[in-house]
Amino acid sequence: MLPMVYIGPALVLLTVLSMLPNLYSVYLAFTNYSLFHFREFSFVGLHNFERILFGPEMRTFGRVFVWTMVWAGLSVFFSIAVGLMLALPLNTEGLKGVNFYRTLFIVPWAIPAFISVLMWQGLLNSSDQGAINALLGQFSIKPIPFLDDPGWSRFSVLLVNVWLGYPFMLTVSLGALQSIPKDLYEASGLDGASPRKQFVSVTLPMLRPALVPVIVSSFAFNFNQFATIYLLTAGGPPVAGSDAGATDILITTSYKLAFTQYQYGLACAYAVLIFLIVASLSWVNFNASGAFED
Repeated sequence: MLPMVYIGPALVLLTVLSMLPNLYSVYLAFTNYSLFHFREFSFVGLHNFERILFGPEMRTFGRVFVWTMVWAGLSVFFSIAVGLMLALPLNTEGLKGVNFYRTLFIVPWAIPAFISVLMWQGLLNSSDQGAINALLGQFSIKPIPFLDDPGWSRFSVLLVNVWLGYPFMLTVSLGALQSIPKDLYEASGLDGASPRKQFVSVTLPMLRPALVPVIVSSFAFNFNQFATIYLLTAGGPPVAGSDAGATDILITTSYKLAFTQYQYGLACAYAVLIFLIVASLSWVNFNASGAFED
């Protein structure tokens, strides 16, 4: 009885602030709740889902879904690649100034994300007012449309997201590398294994238990990474014939449907689909990695 007294308030807050709003959002996904049906909305069944998957929203949803998968996958891949690439030399015994380098490389993690994104927005501004384009202008180089061209804008949001994500991967990789017994490297060295062979045969297999859960959780996090997209490009630049811009992902598309077009029921249907997609992908990744095995 006493434990319930302690955890009871937390359970009440969790129910009121999290579970009930989420359940209500699921209910709204099956209604025509919008600006035009604000007070008197009705149950419409699967109509919103049919619009998204088979109706007028199908092409937009398909394009945004593909980009969301690419965005999340590349963000995780490059964050891990950069983090591991920096962790390997930092794990070298006898490296001078290792504490300074570790502190330097996790600076992006110490700065609030929204400040970092706004800083990058100033650097990548497509006009000659942007710091990078202003520098290029000194060498008579034309401004690069970092935030105005679909291809460049996608490159820019990926660059900024990797900048924000690699310090975490660096920290995880360092911790995992330091837990690998040195005897394994000594034994493989006696067998004539090169540093490259040691990395493939010793380091990567030993890193797998630590990195697999991080990869899955990071993919789910980046799948719904609203702040980087919205603060840097607001989902733009626009795409002709579509409400979603070139860099919009599913979560920013849902946000626009709710708070710029006021189609709340349709936005909630997007949210339900996002949850189902992320849950399914996470289950597949965990299952494929053997995380559910005893």
